[in-house]
Formats: sequence, structure tokens, C-alpha cells
Amino acid sequence: MAAQGDSKFEAALTAWLAGAQAKIDQHYREDFPTLEVPALTLERGRRYIRVVRATSGSERSVFAFIDGNGDVLDAESWTKAKPARHGRNSIFGASGSLA
Repeated sequence: MAAQGDSKFEAALTAWLAGAQAKIDQHYREDFPTLEVPALTLERGRRYIRVVRATSGSERSVFAFIDGNGDVLDAESWTKAKPARHGRNSIFGASGSLA
């Protein structure tokens, strides 16, 4: 399995982020056409990559955390990933595991 910083990891992360953004775009276009579509960005930390959902205003929230193995974890708070036995999916899964 590729680790954070590896070209395979970075390619999978980029593809996962694009897929997640496409799903958010579609959801807002279909269900909330008058609202601004939030953008996903990455903030890299020592242990996790924080996926942040933000609007052009000051609204920011944690969408998910990604660990160094590519597992996507729920957020418990702004700085803490929710402890779990397994990630909710992986950036390496089929179609980016965007279920």
C-alpha cells in the first residue's frame, strides 16, 4: 500500500478529492440550487490530512480525515478523527470509495 507522500498515494488522493467534489456539486445542483456549493480543500498535518468543506464566506467545517494509509475517517471535531476499528472507506478503493 502506498503511503502519504508517495506518487501513488498522491494520485489516489487527487482522484478521491475530485470525485468527492463532483458528488457535492451534483448534490447541491439537484437539491439546493440556490445555495453556494462548498469547495473541498486539503490541510496536511503530521498524522492526518484534514479535508475541509468551505464556502466563500467564513463557513468552514471538517468533511473527513485521511490517514497515511489512505483510509478515510469521520471527524469527531476540528482536530480529531473519530476513533474507529476501520476507516469508512479508502482513497484506493473502487471508484475512490465515494459511497
